[in-house]
Amino acid sequence: MTLVMKSFVLFSFVCTVFSSPPPAPTILIAPEVQLPMVVLGTGSGQKGNVSQVTQLWLGKTSGVGIDTALIYFDESKIAEGISLSKKPRDQIFLETKIPCSTYKKARENIESNLQQLNMTHADLMLIHSNACLLDGTLNETWRALEDALAAGQTRAIGVSHFTPDDIENLNFTVKPALNQCELSVSYHDDSAIEYFQTHGIVYQAFSPLCGGFKGSSCSAHGGKNVMTVPEVIEIAKTHSVSPAKIALKWIVQQGFPLATATAKLDYMNEDLDLWSWGNLSETEMKKLSNVYPGNSNKYI
Repeated sequence: MTLVMKSFVLFSFVCTVFSSPPPAPTILIAPEVQLPMVVLGTGSGQKGNVSQVTQLWLGKTSGVGIDTALIYFDESKIAEGISLSKKPRDQIFLETKIPCSTYKKARENIESNLQQLNMTHADLMLIHSNACLLDGTLNETWRALEDALAAGQTRAIGVSHFTPDDIENLNFTVKPALNQCELSVSYHDDSAIEYFQTHGIVYQAFSPLCGGFKGSSCSAHGGKNVMTVPEVIEIAKTHSVSPAKIALKWIVQQGFPLATATAKLDYMNEDLDLWSWGNLSETEMKKLSNVYPGNSNKYI
């Protein structure tokens, strides 16, 4: 083999190892609003410098979706990371959340959130929780989100941590596009998932690894780091991929988008690389679903 050929082979190998996977598929959550199936979370699970992490995700991987919230207090860092990444605004999906409060306070929070993000609009804005501050109500906050949608301050609106009862008691003109909740091999609320699927509300997973080695609120439900689950490890060996990929694949293969938190470039690429290899078998999907008891759906 000539020196030129050897150099070409080495170059090809390096490109194969270090190139980013293709962009994640998207899911339609509202008219003309496509949510990436994998977005980067910047909340409590994010242990890195948010500005650097945002820049890495948007500038060094195929990732385009960012998930934040007013109470994360990281909007200015995200704005800085977006600027440093040089990625155009129309190539970024920005998901954010405001707490439940009074209508007036909710409107103020929306303005503050966007101002700190240095954005004229979000792509998706959620009520962060069904727990309200002081004398606020879910209906007041939802009205503020509907007004933000009408004003062009967001392209879609939704909720987080909502139960079926919360939706039943919500007075809405615009139906929530999405509900962001805990969902992993280690913990899943099967009856709630079935309800939201039936009502056409997209179910987005957070804490998809049950916190990984850092831990998460998922443990309060009896869950544990999914990368230590024997069934996950066994199936990962079968497919010659990491346990994290198996745990995330189990989620997206069912059609659920997810928000994941990591500060390392190789982990980012790993979290995005869920479609370059074959699907899990039905037997494997069921085995993973049975890690947490009480499944009622086809897999969950």
